[in-house]
Amino acid sequence: MLINLKALVVVLAIAWAAFVLCRPICLNFMTKAAFSRRRNVWFALTIVGFVSPSFWIYAIVALVVLAWAGARDENPLALFAITLFVIPNVSFYIPAILVNNLFDLTQFRILSLAIVIPALFRPQYGRDPLQPAFRREDAVLVAFLVLQLVLVFPYQSGTATMRKTFLLFIDIFVLFYAFSRLGTRERLTEVMASFWIGFGVMAPIAIFESLKGWLLYTGISSVWGDPNVFSWLFRGDSLRAQAAANHSINLGFHLSMALGFYLFLRTRGVDRFRDLAVLATLIGGLVVTYARGPWVAAICVGVLFVATRPDAAKRLAGGLAALGIVFALMYVSPLKESVLDRLPFVGTADQETVEYRRLLAEVSWTLIQQNPFFGDPFVAARMESLRNGQGIIDIVNGYIYTALFNGLVGLGLLVGFSLLALFRGFVAFRQSNGDRDAVTLGAALLSCMVGALLYVATAGYNETLYMLFGLSVSYAYCCGGRVPAAQFTPVVDQRRAMSSRAL
Repeated sequence: MLINLKALVVVLAIAWAAFVLCRPICLNFMTKAAFSRRRNVWFALTIVGFVSPSFWIYAIVALVVLAWAGARDENPLALFAITLFVIPNVSFYIPAILVNNLFDLTQFRILSLAIVIPALFRPQYGRDPLQPAFRREDAVLVAFLVLQLVLVFPYQSGTATMRKTFLLFIDIFVLFYAFSRLGTRERLTEVMASFWIGFGVMAPIAIFESLKGWLLYTGISSVWGDPNVFSWLFRGDSLRAQAAANHSINLGFHLSMALGFYLFLRTRGVDRFRDLAVLATLIGGLVVTYARGPWVAAICVGVLFVATRPDAAKRLAGGLAALGIVFALMYVSPLKESVLDRLPFVGTADQETVEYRRLLAEVSWTLIQQNPFFGDPFVAARMESLRNGQGIIDIVNGYIYTALFNGLVGLGLLVGFSLLALFRGFVAFRQSNGDRDAVTLGAALLSCMVGALLYVATAGYNETLYMLFGLSVSYAYCCGGRVPAAQFTPVVDQRRAMSSRAL
């Protein structure tokens, strides 16, 4: 317990400095009251998480605090975004009387139950008469979820089927549905700013973990009885930071998305020192995860975003030239072994992971050919040759995973849903040429979506991806020509103007 208190002091100190640094940027997208409330909720849940001897104490406090704050928040989905990884996403089954358990409760599901589902009953998230209640992307996603239920229905009890249906609903559909109906550009950008600040806090914590060799959040899950046995990962001799994200790959992915969001947020006016400090911290946090998939995703996000800017060819040429100089200097410096050897494609460290992915592709393709249309729910039993030194079969490719368990039909539905959300955003992006702010916003979102779909090939689908797809659809309806294009006025200024007119 003492080690948790020491870690808490470090986390609070780093987080306080990060919130102070980022506060002026956040106030371009939210009111002071909203920022203070969300920041205070983040601190409160962090403190309870570190000092609580039981997950259930934390869960009860979190449900009450989040429900209270969400009811008072003008944009509760922004509160969801900032508290997404306030603690590690540990998992504990809820005990029951008539059944062995109801379902396993996690931080993500606490947020879904306390914030996302109640938000759907708020007037601003209600049905817009100018928009269809049930859209094509909703239908494709529902078809994919129903397919998952149908494929396992013959092999499990009715109780298990009901449980799986409920969890797919709150984990995936409700999340996408809520974020795809934000309604206004102000709420959309506020969610992006909240997500960014949530991981803007995680980035310096990750840098501290890597430099100090101390994973600050692992003590929480150990005290609660759900230790993360795979937390201490190394790339060569470097500790891979994970902060509250449970895994370095997961942290790296979310930091790459936060970086993409910030590329838009910084266009609203940030002083040079603060801008450089934020960029350096985000990139530094991403680097110390030593996660190659997120590195590739982040590079993709940056390149695509720059490619949409004015004078894109000149900007890309300058960036590539600078990158080439940096690589050349690293190659002749001591950083070659610590950085270059850990890069994807050209690095030499941990080549066994590359070989594992090659074997996974070969074995998986053979199994997919045997059940091509709907997959095999028991296919893992036929993949024992891929069990690694950690004792697990690590299917490190979301597309392969879906094809194995749900067949090419399931893969087609999931990829089709992803591409439909991407296409919605792209069409709106093309229609927003007269609105520079909307163009920049769309460039950031679409770059993040492409980077995320690339990341899936190195890891898998997660809940944040459905939030991202929802943001793309919201952007399509907010900025795709369905409302008059106008230069965006920060929410703070709008409310000040309204107050002045009232006086």
